[in-house]
Amino acid sequence: MTESRGSLPPSLRDLLGSVGARIGLEDTRATGAIWAHWPDIVGASIAANAEPTSLRAGVLRIRATSPTWATELTYLADDIARRANEVAGRPIVREVRVWTGPGPVKGVTAAAPSEGSDGSGSEPASGDPEDLESAFERARSAWSRRRSKRGS
Repeated sequence: MTESRGSLPPSLRDLLGSVGARIGLEDTRATGAIWAHWPDIVGASIAANAEPTSLRAGVLRIRATSPTWATELTYLADDIARRANEVAGRPIVREVRVWTGPGPVKGVTAAAPSEGSDGSGSEPASGDPEDLESAFERARSAWSRRRSKRGS
């Protein structure tokens, strides 16, 4: 706990921080910032199809709604970690692991994403037939960049 505040009970932040540390959770404030800014980190189309599920010991786990989205997220893992760390204000995410699970993503509205929402240009709305093509193209580009780095 932090320094004594006289007869005042400990703050909720102090209690949650120490409990989180005991069960292996990262800085709860930084984790909360990543969850709150998820659409800013990954873009609206991805946020409509994937959500963070845990952050422990530097590993950010993300649930994707389909294998297609899981593949794209795997190729974008380095970018996601970098953006998450920027939002957190420190290097809290060292690794990104993606898993697939059924069901809708929580907390996402059905509104179409705005142009350039993830910094990569226009993205079609989730569910649009071109959306899967766009996801595939982004994943292919990320794979190609990763492959060329290994060959260097």
